[in-house]
Amino acid sequence: MPRTTRKELMLIMHGQRADNDALRHLVSWVREKGHSVDPRVTWEKGDGIRFARDGAARGVDAVIAVGGDGTINEVLNGLDGSDVPLGIVPLGTANDFARQVGIPEDADHAMDVVLRRPPRTIDTAELNGRRFLNVSSGGVAAEATAETPTEAKEQLGPLAYAITGVRKLADLQPRRARITGPGLDLDCEFLIFAVGNARSTGGGTRITPRALVTDGLIDLCIIEAMPRGDFAKLLMRIKKGDHLGEARVRYVQLPSVTIAAEGPVTVNVDGESSEATTLSYRARPKDLRIHLPHLPEEEPE
Repeated sequence: MPRTTRKELMLIMHGQRADNDALRHLVSWVREKGHSVDPRVTWEKGDGIRFARDGAARGVDAVIAVGGDGTINEVLNGLDGSDVPLGIVPLGTANDFARQVGIPEDADHAMDVVLRRPPRTIDTAELNGRRFLNVSSGGVAAEATAETPTEAKEQLGPLAYAITGVRKLADLQPRRARITGPGLDLDCEFLIFAVGNARSTGGGTRITPRALVTDGLIDLCIIEAMPRGDFAKLLMRIKKGDHLGEARVRYVQLPSVTIAAEGPVTVNVDGESSEATTLSYRARPKDLRIHLPHLPEEEPE
């Protein structure tokens, strides 16, 4: 490990996580090591973007998202256009991206990644002009995430998503869309689609298992309409990333894709839900400097 040098750090903490003894200890511990720490607490949507822009404008050594996927996404968008590195202290429910790249759940150990490991350059992706880091999904998967109560997430963690997903099986409603991109023109009914910059979402479901954060492409997985029983069986394979090649599963890698649905579709981006009818995705190659132990596609050290 390289020796640490003095750093100027901005910590952007989700308001629900800020009143936490472990975080108070973290700030004190980092300062005792000789680093400058500027803690910021988010209370309203957009605070993380604004704080991260401020840190980037000041030229801090890293802006660190302390929270879940939504906090990370806001900080990511606040750093858009900057070469200031992103750090992550994962305190969310699923922490899907952090798990893929080996960032520890312990706050002090996660901070060690920022202090001791140089940043690496990776791709991000974009949906309708908003940057994202991990996976965006639509259809049944996104609806399950949107309908999972906050209280259940706090108490059950990733299991809460699975419980809601099982309930969705009772009311499967395929959606129709035209999906176009370089070399792709498809009109179909789908149950799920996912666009991945990285590999896993929803508590470790490997829905885009071939995604690389360094190839300049996004991975598109489409689960077409099928009987409820077949879909239930397929879900177990999707969880493990073993679904490629199965009937009614389409998987392509491409630089951009547009999904034009018949009516609004629930879509999830890095854990945050919204609705849209036209979804324009594109890869953003070599777009982010980030502190991490390893890439999703690499073996842990």
